[in-house]
Amino acid sequence: MPAIKNKSLNHQSKEWLRRHLKDPYVLQSQKDNYRSRAAYKLIEINQKFNIFKNVKMALDLGAAPGSWSEVLVKELKLPTKIVAIDLLNVDPISQVEIFKDDFTSDKFRAYIEKLEPFDLIVSDISPNMTGHRQTDFLRSMEMLEEAFALALDRLNNGGHFVAKYFRRGDLGALLVEAKKKFTKVSSFKPNASRKNSSEIYLVCYKKK
Repeated sequence: MPAIKNKSLNHQSKEWLRRHLKDPYVLQSQKDNYRSRAAYKLIEINQKFNIFKNVKMALDLGAAPGSWSEVLVKELKLPTKIVAIDLLNVDPISQVEIFKDDFTSDKFRAYIEKLEPFDLIVSDISPNMTGHRQTDFLRSMEMLEEAFALALDRLNNGGHFVAKYFRRGDLGALLVEAKKKFTKVSSFKPNASRKNSSEIYLVCYKKK
């Protein structure tokens, strides 16, 4: 591997970059033409829970840079409508309708309410982290609760919801509600998630 010569990087950043460049999921994503290694998290979730079966309408929350939408395009059978949204720019993806907006905005909600209900809603949203454990957990919980509320409102019966959260506290009431509304509720950490990351995915299978 070539030496990392960027003098603006501190030692910690250089070490992270070295690990990143040797990461097998990073290397595989380059071979498979995915925009990021995160694609394999969604692939593993589907392999475990079979969430792609019979999906005709899918919504990708927090889509940037777009690798989860790329997986949906590749794995779902056409014709499938895929909608993706993020506050950040997402370069165009064939067969995906992309919005640059907050998924809780009135404009976006008005748009999706005109569509048929979704069969699958996925969220890989990560709020800006402060490094303060409790603050970061509360921020991630706020995003999870907003995404879960959207799923309850816009998912078909039998539809699935997948969302990232951070294992730094108790999901409490949200888990209780999820178990009432879905046939099966699991927490799952894909192998593609970095070992030192506290991220984990809530998988809500078959809305009642």
